[in-house]
Amino acid sequence: MQNLDSSYAKPFLSIPAQIRRLRTRGMDCGSDEFATAVLERYGYYRLSGYWHPYRQFQPAPAPALNDEGRENRLDTFRPGAKLAQVVSIYDFDQQLRTRLSALLSQLEISLRFFIGHRLGAIDLFAHRKPEVLGALRPAEADKAPEPTTTYTDWLDEYERHESRARDEFVLHFRGKYGPHLPIWVATEVMSFGVLSNLYTLMPQLDQEILAARFQVNTADGKGDRGAFSNWLNAVRVVRNICAHYGRVWNRVFDVIIDTPGDTRNDDQHLLHQLGTSTVSNRLYGVLSILRYLILSIAPDDRSVLDVVEFITSQAQQIGFRLHRLGFPERWENEKLWDPSFRLDSRPMKAASLLDQAKSLTTAQVRASLTGAEVLPEKLSNDERKNELAHKAARYQLLRTYLRYGCLIEIDLGKTKHYPQFQFRDGKMIDAVGDTNQQLTRRANGAEKTALAQALITWWQTPNPDLPVSSNGQATSPEQLLERVTEGKFREAVDRVNATDTFIL
Repeated sequence: MQNLDSSYAKPFLSIPAQIRRLRTRGMDCGSDEFATAVLERYGYYRLSGYWHPYRQFQPAPAPALNDEGRENRLDTFRPGAKLAQVVSIYDFDQQLRTRLSALLSQLEISLRFFIGHRLGAIDLFAHRKPEVLGALRPAEADKAPEPTTTYTDWLDEYERHESRARDEFVLHFRGKYGPHLPIWVATEVMSFGVLSNLYTLMPQLDQEILAARFQVNTADGKGDRGAFSNWLNAVRVVRNICAHYGRVWNRVFDVIIDTPGDTRNDDQHLLHQLGTSTVSNRLYGVLSILRYLILSIAPDDRSVLDVVEFITSQAQQIGFRLHRLGFPERWENEKLWDPSFRLDSRPMKAASLLDQAKSLTTAQVRASLTGAEVLPEKLSNDERKNELAHKAARYQLLRTYLRYGCLIEIDLGKTKHYPQFQFRDGKMIDAVGDTNQQLTRRANGAEKTALAQALITWWQTPNPDLPVSSNGQATSPEQLLERVTEGKFREAVDRVNATDTFIL
């Protein structure tokens, strides 16, 4: 006989014995026929989580909570407890899981695209290259850098998912190109847990860009990658519970939802309620971040509102209090739940521009402006002073470019980005600066993100009047600039009045 390491010794109970136990403890089970049908359909153990709130509290002086932080309750039920009521709550919870799964799928699909698209712009197989992700240990004296344990563990888990994938598009890729999938296909075969862990492996700047895209920001305005990672983990936990038919009603989740940095000291922030202990690990907190995240993707979407309306109507009909799901007092007065409320759409547009055009941050641009000239009187024999003088010159040169509207600048989460094609040989390309300045003046004070979008679109749109490429294809101004000198670029653009195609 196998010796099991368990102290569990409660006896097996038949269905009639289960019904007798419930009645002995004070549960109104209705007829034997009804109670039998219920227990055979759902199971005693599964329903126990739903009748738990109907059990009586331990009388004083017993503490309200036990050593595990759970409510101290007796096995006996409060007067009026009915099995039919428990079944109504279970059926509600089942419908709630279905509705939540649809919400989570909506968010998950977008995340698969954003992560795959962002990494794909870096490398087709970024997920298989720890050096691209920045997931290497520092090199030792006589050893090459090795992948971190976190990365190797992640890759093992991902490869299990990839090897099991049998979708038609996966078989097509394998048959045509080989066994491994490019990142934008790979994200489609990952579990949500593998996908969210890949987010934490992305380069820091890319994590911040993705967090800022969803307007999850730190106190200083950068994308809050820590909070965003926490949110993905919270969503993952709820998704897994729904997928395995777990209880959502009256549940305290294992993950405590983090408040982004810009929320913590702002009582007026949409998500300030996340700082409340009864919200941060309950369904209300999850619904709050889902409402926020989905509004970032689709400003007119009301799917989360529909789920909240379902919950409130069922609470009245069945007869349970919303605080069981973490809803705080006067929650309905929060701006987040106003059907007419919209999030600012500019961060999502700005992030899309960063996907479209490889860009540099302010610090990266300053470091790259090695062509900045230092006035002779600023130079000396002191190497440290000369270094500071060159640094000041780079700062001043960038400010000058911006003052005269010569650079395309993309603002995201208070971090400024500049498309890389504008720079060459340690300075801004003069032809780019002159063209940007001309088009910016024509825009006549347009909103900054809209202007950046229009400028990038002009630079990247093929123009059939410009000289074609070597294979006869129409080229964009940006592509032409890569092939010819500045003088020839100006000549070609002026000859066909290419700036006339600029549209804001």
